[in-house]
Amino acid sequence: MIKIVTLWLLTLLFWGSAPLFEKWALRSLDPLLALAVRTGIAALVLIGACFLSHRVYQIKDLTAQDLVALGASGLLAGVLGMFTYFSLLKTGQASKVVPLTAAYPLVTAILSLLVLREDISLMRLLGIIITILGLIILQRS
Repeated sequence: MIKIVTLWLLTLLFWGSAPLFEKWALRSLDPLLALAVRTGIAALVLIGACFLSHRVYQIKDLTAQDLVALGASGLLAGVLGMFTYFSLLKTGQASKVVPLTAAYPLVTAILSLLVLREDISLMRLLGIIITILGLIILQRS
């Protein structure tokens, strides 16, 4: 349990502080260039980590289906989603843009119901409704 809480808190810290650096860099950079530099640096670090941890050798286990799924995810979230996010962050207030765009799990929940035919409990439905209400309040602030 301690490991889970620690990872959760670190995730909050990393994801919560990154927009400050992004907003700072976007003062003088085009969103597309900023995204390319950020992604390039992250890719180099990840490739190095895969080599150092010997995980790079697992690449032979990837199937065509894995590559398509990861490619689609990379294009949707890593390119298109991040570009639109950087564009919003460049022109908007980080304290408003970040929470509004962080509502993407709402889209995942709805698509999971429609596409994957996942069950929905009353508590999950209430959570979705509360999230939508929170977004409306935040947008009007």
